[in-house]
Order: sequence, then C-alpha cells, then structure tokens
Amino acid sequence: MKYNILKPVALATIVSAAAVPNPAPQTGGDGPYTSYYFADATLTDHTIYQPKTVPTGLKLPVLLWGNGACADDGTGFQAFLGEVASYGFFVIADGPINGTESKSTTSAVIKASLEWVTTNGGKGAYAQVDTTKIAVSGQSCGGLEAYDLRADPRIFTIGIFNSGEFAATDSKTVAGSITKPIFYFLGGSSDIAYANGERDYSDLPATTPAWLGNYPAGHISTFINPNAGVVGTAGTRWLQWLLQGNTTAAEYFTGTGAKKDGWTAVSQNLASITPL
Repeated sequence: MKYNILKPVALATIVSAAAVPNPAPQTGGDGPYTSYYFADATLTDHTIYQPKTVPTGLKLPVLLWGNGACADDGTGFQAFLGEVASYGFFVIADGPINGTESKSTTSAVIKASLEWVTTNGGKGAYAQVDTTKIAVSGQSCGGLEAYDLRADPRIFTIGIFNSGEFAATDSKTVAGSITKPIFYFLGGSSDIAYANGERDYSDLPATTPAWLGNYPAGHISTFINPNAGVVGTAGTRWLQWLLQGNTTAAEYFTGTGAKKDGWTAVSQNLASITPL
C-alpha cells in the first residue's frame, strides 16, 4: 500500500482502447465472495475489482473510486477495494494495476469509469453488473474527484474519505449543492482533511441525508491494514446498506455498530434514506 495524500484536482480527458478483460490471480477480502482485480483494455487507466466467482443470479452494484493524491495507481487501495468487492460489488478504481503516484488522475478519469460501466454493465462479460446501483467515492484528493460527479443522476450515493474542499467558498458551492445521501469517513483531528470535511458536512443542505464519522487514525486511517481495518468495515457497511438494502448494515450507522468500532459520529435525515 502506498501512502496517498491530498492534492488539488485539475480537469483532463481520457481515451480508451478496445480489448478483452485480462484476469489477474490476486484475491482478497473477508466477505462471502473472494475478490480479485483485473484490467480491461476497453477501459484504459483503470483497475476493476469483483468477486472471483459470481454466483448465478447475483447482481453486483457499482463503486467508482478515486485514489488519494490523485495517484494513477489502481492497486494502491487494494486492501479496501478488495474488501468491498468481496461483499458482492463491482469496483472500478482510477489508475492501472501497479500504477504510479508520479502521474496524477483528474475527475475526468473517474467520469470515464462511469461512462464505461453504464455502457458495458449488464451485458456480455459484464452481465452481472447492476448499473442501476452506483456509488462514487474517493480518499483525500480522490474525494474531490468524487465530488465532481455529485449532480450526475446515475450516482445514488457519495462517500468522502479523509477529504474536503480546500476553500470555504468551494465548500458552500459543492457541499451546499448535494441532495443525495453522502457519508464522510474522517480520521479525527490529526487528519489533515479533518477541518475541510467537517466544514463540508456543515454546509450540506438541511434536508440532505448524511453521516459523518471520525475514527482517530489520521489521514491514512486504516487503509494500510488487512482488509483496510475499521475503515474497510465502515465503507463496506455504507455500500451494503445504500446499494444492497442490507438492514443489518444500516444499523451500523443508525444503531451502535459504528460507535462500538470507535467512530464518533453525527448524522442527519438517515431515516429518509430509501436504499436501492
């Protein structure tokens, strides 16, 4: 796992080429479906995670992911993304397998993954992908990339990990325009994005369903732990609730589960969420 930090986002374009999926043997996660990652040359500059074996009839909701430092490395957060995939999700991360932090992604890269999955999901080699259930998320700089998809009607929910807008004016513009369910996972006061994320949460419209939790592990949180540790659990529960309608996962946020895991949280309008 590479250490990834916050840095500004720019805009760029992305070009894809045609080819077939190229499976890799890597596996992981502690969910019911052992996960792995692979590349598809029709989606350049990305890495895909999913269960190694998808049971007949199982449909996989989608998570789009932007890396910390806007790093062009689709396996930099494999502990977390492999954990999510092992619970029955189809994950697309910015950057190629074993990419680099020296090359930066932009929000155009994560937008390209949305266009690709809505074009290819539900058919052919990706018949198992459910494109009616899509979340966008990212860590640090990747969280800012995720924000750029906030108004897209294909996105149902947003996850912001250790991130937030730099300027108060941007917070009011960006966070102030979000109406879909949004979950913030911050690292406590030692997280360099702590104040930004807290401000973004406070600038959300009063009617927006939202949860903000702090786990005192700093900016990198527990992403470097096996299966991403506590942040892996919380992030997976968010997706299980919102995209799979898992009532037990919902109780992690509406009950005492997150608190027992060490999160200090605030929330608003969670009862208004109707999961997909």
